[in-house]
Amino acid sequence: MNRQDMLTNAVPWQRYDFTLPVHLKRVTIFTTKGITTLFLQGIGKDIVTNIWSHIIGAVQFLLDFARFVRFRFAVVADDPSRIDYETSDFLAVSLYYLCVIVCFALSAVFHTFSDHSLGLCLFSNKLDHLGIVFVMWGSGLSCAHFALRCASSTVRVLHFSSIFLTAGSCACITLRPDFRRPDCRIGRLLTYCFLGASLFLPLLQAWLALKSLNKLDRIAGLWSFLGLATVNFAGGALYVARVPERWLPGKLDLLGHSHDWMHILVILGAHIRLQGLLGLYQRWGVDASMHCQNGPS
Repeated sequence: MNRQDMLTNAVPWQRYDFTLPVHLKRVTIFTTKGITTLFLQGIGKDIVTNIWSHIIGAVQFLLDFARFVRFRFAVVADDPSRIDYETSDFLAVSLYYLCVIVCFALSAVFHTFSDHSLGLCLFSNKLDHLGIVFVMWGSGLSCAHFALRCASSTVRVLHFSSIFLTAGSCACITLRPDFRRPDCRIGRLLTYCFLGASLFLPLLQAWLALKSLNKLDRIAGLWSFLGLATVNFAGGALYVARVPERWLPGKLDLLGHSHDWMHILVILGAHIRLQGLLGLYQRWGVDASMHCQNGPS
């Protein structure tokens, strides 16, 4: 089948990017052999990077999380007194790990099975978008925990409730059928931008108390959180603008189109924030001067 035939025969739900001259996804038939070689089939699709980047990303974060858990229990075994004040920090970092793993896994599932049937495509696409909300929710909660670690219970409950409310609202929006249409890219980007912007409120609360961006970075990892937001926004902007395939028609059908770059930037952003959180975990654990003496209130 030549390129024009593939373009003509592709049904709408198989073509998420109409800028690409031809969509190379093929309907997958579930057979014993097909299940065994399912992931290998991605090599012949324009979503090969989308599938494998997040499979590898999920496995990498899972292995790193296992090492983090082992490290934590080793530290507590050496100094049992640390468990009283570091358990909540451990849970905050663990939440981020788990949310990233779930998000990457759901994304890989969608891009692997999306060409099997319309029903499976729609269902897995819902999971994919919910995974995005889930990882943003986890990122926001872990950030709020450190930013408001020394705040009053009322302030913490207020901000945590706000994160739950905004994330829940965005999750409901992602379940709308029109949210997942290829022509609703801008709407999806704006929805996630709204949720992402709301996650900065705990940082704003802490900054108003500290009056210093450097102190805010020290207690909450401001720069790594900004790095996460900036890189993710750049990926979303490329995805909406359909760059660079818009500039090089027919050259990036398999590799290098905007969806590929978005996935790569998402993984980069996740690693940037992870390094910030691990640094926070260590600083709060070893620096007694940070133990809520001059924190936000």
